[in-house]
Amino acid sequence: MHEVTFPDIPTLRDRGTLKWTAYPDDVLPLWVAESDAATCPAVIDAVRAAVDREYFGYPRRSVADLAEATADWYADRYGWRPDADRIHPVADVVRGVTLAVRYLTRPDSPVVLPVPAYMPFFEVGPAADRELVHVPTLSDGPDPAAVEEAFRNGAGSLILCNPNNPLGFTFTADKLRELADIAAKYGARIISDEIHAPVVLDGRHVPAASVSGTAERVTVTVTATSKGWNTAGLKCAQMILNESDDAAWRKLAHVIKEGVSTLGMVAATAAYRDGGPWLDNFNDVLRTNLDTLERRLPEVAPGAVLRRPKASYLAWIDFRGVDGVGGVGDGSGEPMEPQKWLLENAKVALNPGPAFGEGGAGHVRLNFATSPEILDAALDRIGAAVAGDR
Repeated sequence: MHEVTFPDIPTLRDRGTLKWTAYPDDVLPLWVAESDAATCPAVIDAVRAAVDREYFGYPRRSVADLAEATADWYADRYGWRPDADRIHPVADVVRGVTLAVRYLTRPDSPVVLPVPAYMPFFEVGPAADRELVHVPTLSDGPDPAAVEEAFRNGAGSLILCNPNNPLGFTFTADKLRELADIAAKYGARIISDEIHAPVVLDGRHVPAASVSGTAERVTVTVTATSKGWNTAGLKCAQMILNESDDAAWRKLAHVIKEGVSTLGMVAATAAYRDGGPWLDNFNDVLRTNLDTLERRLPEVAPGAVLRRPKASYLAWIDFRGVDGVGGVGDGSGEPMEPQKWLLENAKVALNPGPAFGEGGAGHVRLNFATSPEILDAALDRIGAAVAGDR
């Protein structure tokens, strides 16, 4: 019931999802943050039961069920129980972050974005008619001095990816308290994207709002089952709000907040209530895959530097030290980015580092949520390509 299995490549291609259809069939895709694992049986069973009873109309009870399941999950797994009455469904995490910026922060105030950053966050500012202010990311989170300077200059919110994507680190309670205190000092907000929280591989997730009363007052949390249980296409995330934000949210027009899928709520509720044992096994598979990647990468690509993630199934790899990778490409005289070189020479698709903003040049993001066999095959291809270019 809780075993984690992986379909073969033809079956993965038959899924028809972006990860397996964006590139030709001779390419192994280890890019977009989508898992190859067969879906958690508890989630499949719940969705099938909903389909069988034709649960396709407007939801009612499902909203309360999802809120309670989310609160229970946060309490059981992270030691902090948010008020279920202040948990609201939203179509996806990026939508939730965008709505939080637009309606729960000071009007017209700039948004602080630590870089490198998850690519869609670069669109949040323009979508909410706000300026983006980039700040550097240190080993344990955004540079506090840079964040404070941005707030001092009028920024009204900080987008926090907790755990971080693409760098894979988790936040300590001390760091979260420090950031919350800085935000409170300037009347600013923290918007915490906690979509990768279920996939913590080393340690325990710390919810940003949980670390102090100040943190709870300044933080808006947005989370989802999308990464832990691979439900992104079902369009259901959760907003966890404090009392004042909840009051403001309830006053927003329905057309602004709508878009949540009925089946998505069913899937998310099942994941939180019944998908824990399966998730634990999935994370064990990810740890094994990460060990393989860490062991084999120096062999197949000498000079590559892996930043071992504590959370997520996304590895941030620096290829600048690998001989031949990123050499002169199309005659322009400019170095070819490692992602393009690996796609052309190894037939392995990864995410390009520059897409994540400053600090991404020469890097790639590799998705290791795949079968051990596919991961090994991709590493074999990278090794053959690198060796052939020496």
